[in-house]
Amino acid sequence: MPSLAQRLSAFARRAPAGGVGKWPEGRVAMVVALLLLAGPLLTIGGARLLAERQRTTATRIEAEAAPRIAAAEAAIEARSQLGAILGRRTLGATVEALARALPADATLVRAERNAQGRLALEIATADPDRLRAALRRAPAFTRLRNTGQRQADAAMIVLLEGTTE
Repeated sequence: MPSLAQRLSAFARRAPAGGVGKWPEGRVAMVVALLLLAGPLLTIGGARLLAERQRTTATRIEAEAAPRIAAAEAAIEARSQLGAILGRRTLGATVEALARALPADATLVRAERNAQGRLALEIATADPDRLRAALRRAPAFTRLRNTGQRQADAAMIVLLEGTTE
């Protein structure tokens, strides 16, 4: 079976209906070469044109969807934070457990919990070592770490930070 080039060459050699002679051999070869070259060039040009259109469309869709994507991500983050808040003990329950664990001479000065669940306590006491020992015995407060202490009027104020059970 003859190839495409051979068929084109045979077609070009046939005499036209007007009785004019055959094409010169060089022209036939040039026409065949141009046709063979035009196929890949047109394919590459068409592919680039289609790719550019798709890039433009994708950019437009991304710009239109960006607010919805940001809102969905914010909702996921809010659910995560809300789940963490609902899953842990309330600050009131933590303070109640702390009141049971504190020595008689210790007083809670400040209690604070941030959105991530980290607890910050300031406790006034005459004996910081006895306070630390009492908190180590309470299982709910074993993760609290001593971050410092300062002198107050009649007692030492111990600063503790960390998470509770």
